Amino acid sequence: MECSESRSTPAGKYVVASRLGRWRVLRNDSGVGAFSDRDEAVRFACGLAREQAVAGTVAVVVVQADVHEMHCFSPPVGAHAAAPSPRLRLIESER
Repeated sequence: MECSESRSTPAGKYVVASRLGRWRVLRNDSGVGAFSDRDEAVRFACGLAREQAVAGTVAVVVVQADVHEMHCFSPPVGAHAAAPSPRLRLIESER
């Protein structure tokens, strides 16, 4: 995946995937939560990604389900400046 931000910009990756009947949220390959509902897991991961973006870090949420989703959150212009909440861009969808 190519983002317009430079490669030196720190990034966070969140993966939401079904494992053993639960929806697990992984941050950079470490477990951070498990949920019975996929949408709840996605909301949780996106909330964490938004927080990272506000703090100046690019964050991506990948949802591994029947239809794969990817959400990308980028820091506001001027990285740590007080700005409107980060934009959500849907990169690809089969819907």
